[in-house]
Amino acid sequence: MNTTAAEHPVRARLGRWPDDADVAHLVLLDHHMVPDRHHVESWVADARAQGAAALRTGALFPPSSPAFLAAGFEVIDTLSLLELDLGEPAPAPGCTQPAARLRRLRSSQLDAAALVDRRSFPAPWANNAAALHDIVTATPRYRARCVHHDGQMVAFSISGRASTWGYLQRVAVDPSLRRCGLARLLVGDALDWMRRRNVERVLVNTATDNIGALTLYRSLGFVERPERLTILERSLR
Repeated sequence: MNTTAAEHPVRARLGRWPDDADVAHLVLLDHHMVPDRHHVESWVADARAQGAAALRTGALFPPSSPAFLAAGFEVIDTLSLLELDLGEPAPAPGCTQPAARLRRLRSSQLDAAALVDRRSFPAPWANNAAALHDIVTATPRYRARCVHHDGQMVAFSISGRASTWGYLQRVAVDPSLRRCGLARLLVGDALDWMRRRNVERVLVNTATDNIGALTLYRSLGFVERPERLTILERSLR
């Protein structure tokens, strides 16, 4: 269904890219939002006023990109986008779930979660505690869970929902414990939470070459959408 800018007023959050104070980070707060060039130039001016050397976007849906490209932004990364219809029957579990206990991920534990995130994702895509807090607060409702092993956090997930849409926003597992079923456990918990709250469709994105994540999501019923998300950047100097 086509939507207009009036139906989805453009709201965004401007912060700093994790662990790089020279780069401003712009996140659109609803995937339906379509900014125009005036919005983009306003954000560029705000980033300049904050002393940033560059402005980098979060993952943008295709309709949101043209205004940024017209304002001099360039594509620096491309992501696969997958969608799950929660009205469809859930696939049968393909393997035995690990005997791991899921705990609530509290705000006081975001520093520990950031250490897991840094071990899980290469620079510059890892998150610090402030960035994880922004992810938690990006949607009206969220669920955050973590797993500990030998007294240390080794995996976590952050999911959100807005209206009937659900979002798998971050799933990270320490590389030493990958292929043990922890990501499947965390994602399954998030999907169960969404089903209980009448979410109809779920979105997740991941790197186009992240074969492990793509395989996991497909096994859970996610279907890869034809469009790709893009992360854009513009130098401010």
